[in-house]
Amino acid sequence: MSQAGVVTRLAVRELWITFRLVLLLVSFVGVGTAVALLPAPLPVTMQRFAGGLGAATLLVAATAAWSIADERAHGRVGWLVTRSVPRGTFLAGWFVAVGIIALAGLAAAGVLGWLAASSVSLRLELLPYVVILAAIAATVLAAVALGLLSGSVLGPWTAAVISIVLGAALVAAAWLVPAHGGLIPGAAFLQMGALTEGPGPLADAWRAAGACLLAAGLLLALARVALGRAEL
Repeated sequence: MSQAGVVTRLAVRELWITFRLVLLLVSFVGVGTAVALLPAPLPVTMQRFAGGLGAATLLVAATAAWSIADERAHGRVGWLVTRSVPRGTFLAGWFVAVGIIALAGLAAAGVLGWLAASSVSLRLELLPYVVILAAIAATVLAAVALGLLSGSVLGPWTAAVISIVLGAALVAAAWLVPAHGGLIPGAAFLQMGALTEGPGPLADAWRAAGACLLAAGLLLALARVALGRAEL
């Protein structure tokens, strides 16, 4: 098994034994379950769903930030590095671990959200919903990368809080700048909340997905530089 695979397994194990894995899954699945069990008109359902997914994504960022900062504080990063595990490999392993868990929870929430929305609307189209959900998945990956960057330079509590604040600020910026065309990370939540019957904003959703994937790559690169200079 490659070093990245070993780090990913260790990361998943750490998330499991500290119940953070369960927390991530429950945060997303709980959103889907809530909208499914509390039927409402389509606009209200989608707004609740989008708001819940946004909150769960902020929790993902905070969890990633806390995890990396905690690994640094307890010397586990240094222990692996002294055994020839590159810092970039460590970072990639944690990105994959947190990302896979979060996306699994998002997929389950997406199914529940569709069932809830389709039960109150007979003309809701599946394609716009799926594309916007894919944009939210890209946003989740960007949130993981943001958390890893914060956790690479700050302590656990500070990193978690900063990740939440920055993530919420991006969503607020997307809301306050209506002409951004989906280029501001966090726009996918607003698109989901505004989803109605008929054609959806496919172009804006694809742009939101691309922008978030680009942001995730840039944040990971910055996190690699930060972790390379951090005291382990």
